[in-house]
Amino acid sequence: MKYDCDVIQDLLPLYQDKICSGKSREIVEEHISECSVCRKMAEQMGDSTVEEKLIKEKDSVIQKHQKNVNKKTTTIGMAMAGILMIPVLVCLICNIAVGHALDWFFIVLAAMLLVASFIVVPFIAGTRRVMWVIVTATVSLILLLLTCSIYTQGSWFFVASGGSILGISVVFAPFVIAPLVRGTKLERHRAMLTVLWDTIWLYLLLIACGVYIQGDAVYWYMAITISTYIVVLVWIYVLLIGYGKGNGQIKAGILVAVSGVWLGLANDVLNLFLAPVGADDGNGLGSLDLSKGFLTGDITTLNANLLFLIIVVSVCVGGLMICTGIMKEKKAHEKEN
Repeated sequence: MKYDCDVIQDLLPLYQDKICSGKSREIVEEHISECSVCRKMAEQMGDSTVEEKLIKEKDSVIQKHQKNVNKKTTTIGMAMAGILMIPVLVCLICNIAVGHALDWFFIVLAAMLLVASFIVVPFIAGTRRVMWVIVTATVSLILLLLTCSIYTQGSWFFVASGGSILGISVVFAPFVIAPLVRGTKLERHRAMLTVLWDTIWLYLLLIACGVYIQGDAVYWYMAITISTYIVVLVWIYVLLIGYGKGNGQIKAGILVAVSGVWLGLANDVLNLFLAPVGADDGNGLGSLDLSKGFLTGDITTLNANLLFLIIVVSVCVGGLMICTGIMKEKKAHEKEN
């Protein structure tokens, strides 16, 4: 044999994976045809049953470890739930002892459920812990608001719960929707679903506030008009970023330009829609007078001048970003060809 077994055995992994050179392959094959020890080692390396057995053993160990971890965390979660039940039971006993109806007991119970959402649920939930914490905490909060509203005989429940759900959704809705749509056809639309959910709750909150204050036609018209003007801009962001064509710089440039124009024309557009109900404030670009500059004491003119400046700067900056993005796309296309 021309080569030592140690050298050949070092080459065997490369030989089995077929990533060694042709010359090295010839050397290995020539050696194992003469050496029974190295040949047996090569056969064992090529036997997939050994690898499969190792994979099964590894999976079994991981599953067993995971079960032990889940069992421990569940036990911890149940123990914490038991601890949280102590103040609930104490309140129940005291409530009954003083001869009261079970009124503020339910407030304490709902409050403990809210606490349990953050302390117990993470230990009990096997998967999607963040999602379950957000969902259970929101439900517990709504129950707490409901019990407080009933106890105080208030009519503010729908306003408080609508505002709470909207506030929570704006921040945490993506963490709930993302795991729900993962692996489905809706996954690429998760941003749109999130904004749709927030939009629905915004209008539900407007309805709850209108009912609570017994708003007249002017309230409904103003609330819907002003909110819709803002919501439309948010939807432009979502649709352009998620479904628009072009690179990120082109999209960013369009959004900068659109945002500046949208903000600059806000007073004029809203005044146009609110004029029929006499709710327009008269401020807008109609008072534009650049000859007075930006140090004028006339607030109406100053506001108009600033809005005009915002539009001009936004359009210029956005246009520059769009042109830069188009040039980058052209260069990338030329390199590909």
